[in-house]
Amino acid sequence: MAVSRTLKRNAGVSLIELVATVAILIVLFSLAVPAVQNDDRAGNITRSIVADASRNRSYAKRTWENVTMQIDVANNRWRSQLQNGTALQTYKSDIDGWIELPPGVSFANIGGGNTDAVFLPTGRTSSDAAFAIVQGSNEWHIVIKSLSGLITAIPQ
Repeated sequence: MAVSRTLKRNAGVSLIELVATVAILIVLFSLAVPAVQNDDRAGNITRSIVADASRNRSYAKRTWENVTMQIDVANNRWRSQLQNGTALQTYKSDIDGWIELPPGVSFANIGGGNTDAVFLPTGRTSSDAAFAIVQGSNEWHIVIKSLSGLITAIPQ
């Protein structure tokens, strides 16, 4: 009994088809990534501000000295300052400790309340603080509670 074996040429995908598919996927991915990154700029700034606020709270508890996080809504910038007026420097800040928001991103006051937070050595703040970070249709609210010192960031 003889068994014949035949190979089917249409059984798989050719190398050219695979390369073309991968090239199309790379082009689509390269178009999608900048759009997603641009939309998340407000989120990135929010995370930086929350990190600075946490650092300020920690510094106040460690050194037993009040630390103020100033939000300059009019000039779209923020900084951290000790109670003696000395600015806490970071790698992004200027000589006076201010960090500017990038173009297209701005601060907004929420409800006309306080935007500055004074972190006390207990880990709390002297009063509630709240402000928004706005970039086009993206908006994040940062709220700092006085009784707990809790820092929250909420996308709107």
